[in-house]
Amino acid sequence: MEALTPSLEDYLEAIWTISLRDKVARVKDIAKSLRVSTPSVVNALNVLLEKNLIKHERYGYIELTDQGALKAKEVDEHHKLLFTLLNEIFGINAGIASKDACKIEHHLSKETIKRIEQFIQFLEEDQEEKAFFTSRFKDFVEKGEEDMGDKKVSKADFTLRDLKPGEKGKVIKIKGKGNLKKRLLDMGIVPGTEIQLKKVAPLGDPVDILVKGYHLSLRKGEARDILLEKV
Repeated sequence: MEALTPSLEDYLEAIWTISLRDKVARVKDIAKSLRVSTPSVVNALNVLLEKNLIKHERYGYIELTDQGALKAKEVDEHHKLLFTLLNEIFGINAGIASKDACKIEHHLSKETIKRIEQFIQFLEEDQEEKAFFTSRFKDFVEKGEEDMGDKKVSKADFTLRDLKPGEKGKVIKIKGKGNLKKRLLDMGIVPGTEIQLKKVAPLGDPVDILVKGYHLSLRKGEARDILLEKV
């Protein structure tokens, strides 16, 4: 397929999105979506018609041809991929992330798109690791590298077991595996979650904690598997 300009790709994506939402796409809908004038839409549609990417009878609905739908779906998928990276992983405001994704999506190579897709899949395969990464990155953005320095050194050694009654910590990682790890995650103990140690039994086992407003009881072995940073 002949390369399209970013503007024409935007028109295809708009037709695709509007058609999915409203079943049909009209000139006025496209103009509203892209915030352009009706004559601009008509001119773009004529070009897309010449390239056999759309079907459009005068004053009628606009439909994508098979070739046009294929290209529009590709652009839309690139947009969603970039939006996920910018919004969910980098934590950028949804409105800004959407606008920036629209600007970027037209200029990336297939290799770069593929690598971004693999990176997101890599994080999605382990939700705990994804939560850990995004939580730590958010702290880095908000507090800066200098404030993160001490935490990088101590995070491997400080666990829930080290808290004293009344103290709080933020979960940065769960060391356990298998059923133990799953049990802790199912209880809501995930990276980024704040935990308060309420009390410890006389012999040190079990420990009572407060998580998201709920009291939970853990064995001391489980407490050692929860890495924290004090808050």
